[in-house]
Amino acid sequence: MTMQEVGVANQLTLLRLALSPVFIAVFIIGGWGCYLAALLVAGLIELTDLLDGYIARSRKQTSDFGKLADPMADTVSRFSIFLCFLWGGFAELWVVALIFYRELIVAYIRVAAARAGTVLAARLSGKIKAMTQGIVILAILMLIVLTPSNDPFALDTTKITARRLMILIAIVEVWSGFDYVRMSLPMLRSLLRRKP
Repeated sequence: MTMQEVGVANQLTLLRLALSPVFIAVFIIGGWGCYLAALLVAGLIELTDLLDGYIARSRKQTSDFGKLADPMADTVSRFSIFLCFLWGGFAELWVVALIFYRELIVAYIRVAAARAGTVLAARLSGKIKAMTQGIVILAILMLIVLTPSNDPFALDTTKITARRLMILIAIVEVWSGFDYVRMSLPMLRSLLRRKP
């Protein structure tokens, strides 16, 4: 196994990070062509997420860097999309705030685990959360692309549907967040008892 092979999964993770501002740019520009481009970029983001995990597992190339960088890339890329949805009226503020709080708490847990000398791998609830996010993101973007830009009623309907789909993400976020906190309680208690 060469060093180049070891780096493939991590390169895909970094590509996902690089695609995040590209999505923001094309979404903000707006118009049918840019929304289609945003859908394609989001699809590429989800594809790199699937591929880097598959490559790392199938080639036994998991690394501490990948375990930390992969969830960070997921958070940055998807949160960039959720901010665009909020900006465009396709998501409620409380839903995006809830997503932000959950990701921040889990990121703290990862840092605490690293301080304790362990790397916190992704849990099943986190994978289900990521899958739900990916499906909902692509569904909302497809709805936006298919919505006639000159029909205000159709646009309002799309926004209402998108907001309802985002609530599904919020529910899964809460469940996944509680799962991570519950699993990490012994470690967090140990850190609190540790003398400075």
